[in-house]
Amino acid sequence: MVDRVDLIDSGIRISLKLPNSITEEQHGTNATALTITRVFPMQIRRRGFEMRLVIQGSRAPAPLADLALIKAIARGRQWSDDLLAGRAESAAVIARREGVLPNYVRRLTRLAFLAPRIVEAIATGHQPAELTAKALTERIELPLIWSEQERAVGIG
Repeated sequence: MVDRVDLIDSGIRISLKLPNSITEEQHGTNATALTITRVFPMQIRRRGFEMRLVIQGSRAPAPLADLALIKAIARGRQWSDDLLAGRAESAAVIARREGVLPNYVRRLTRLAFLAPRIVEAIATGHQPAELTAKALTERIELPLIWSEQERAVGIG
C-alpha cells in the first residue's frame, strides 16, 4: 500500500496507493488505484550522536523521558547532598569514590539547583529536543535565578 516516502525540507511526505476493489488487489493491477499523499511537518534535531525526528501534530505519542538527563540530575543531587551533609569532604573525594573526574562531579552538582519546572519537563519528556545531558552540563551556562534558567534551556 505504501507507494513512496520522501523526506522534504518541511517534513515527510507519504504516498499510499489504495486499490479500488479487493479483486483488483488480488490480481495485482494498479491502473485504477487511488493515490493518497500526505505531508507531515517535521524537523530533524541533533541529540549528541543521534538524530531525532520531531514530528509536529496533536496525535504524537507521549514523549519519552531522557534517561541520561534524569540520571545526571539524580547524581548531581546525590553528590550535592553528600557534600552538604558532610558525607564527602570534596568533589575530589566523590570523584575517587565514583571513578570519575572531579570536574565532572562539579558540573553535575550544579544540576541540584535546577528550577523545578525544568526538572518536571525533563522527567515527563517535554524538554526541548536539543536539551541533552551534555548540553546541560557543558554548553549551557545556568544562572541562579530559576526564570533565567528556564529561558536559558528553552523551557517556559
